[in-house]
Amino acid sequence: MRHPRDLFLRNPDRIYCFADSLALCRTLLDAGARVIQLRHKTADDAGFRRLAVEMLDCVKSFEDAVLIVNDRVDIALDIGADGIHVGQQDRDYREVVRRAPPSMIVGVSARYPDLARSAAAAGATYVGAGAIFATPTKPEAVVIGLKGLQEVVAAVDIPVVAIGGITHASLRPVLETGARYCAVLSGINDAPNPASALRRFLAESASFPADQQR
Repeated sequence: MRHPRDLFLRNPDRIYCFADSLALCRTLLDAGARVIQLRHKTADDAGFRRLAVEMLDCVKSFEDAVLIVNDRVDIALDIGADGIHVGQQDRDYREVVRRAPPSMIVGVSARYPDLARSAAAAGATYVGAGAIFATPTKPEAVVIGLKGLQEVVAAVDIPVVAIGGITHASLRPVLETGARYCAVLSGINDAPNPASALRRFLAESASFPADQQR
């Protein structure tokens, strides 16, 4: 039986990917992505639902991959997505945790240690911390830097997904904080060849075992 939380926790890779189309989803999966978030800020509910169903079917064709839906909680629950990610301001994450099946991944954005501890206590599977560096994807984001990331990692016993401006050059310092995943959007999706960019990130992160201790 498929258990997305276990797949997310056991995945040996360290790169957390994003896709906003079925074509990109397939490209990333074929290149080795095993954690993909559907992030599409402008799609209406009907269009988002159709895309989510298509991407979930695609992801499920890989027995060890998971699809996490960003923000659209009702759609994620309705289609049986592998996971949901919510921001601190988007929804009451405690309600989301209560509504989610036990096998579903629930990620919560948590920029600071106290927010991370609250999310973990509520039952979140992981917390997303950032922005680690300035990023063109979200120019208004508050930058917490590597020190801020270290503080979040030290505050909780659940996985931390680092996000925000992570490049090939900064990947190693980010993983050295004890973060479980590096979420990379522009560094992969905006590359001339996203598949090649992802493979390079995967290769560079391979020396960090999934069970590393901070």
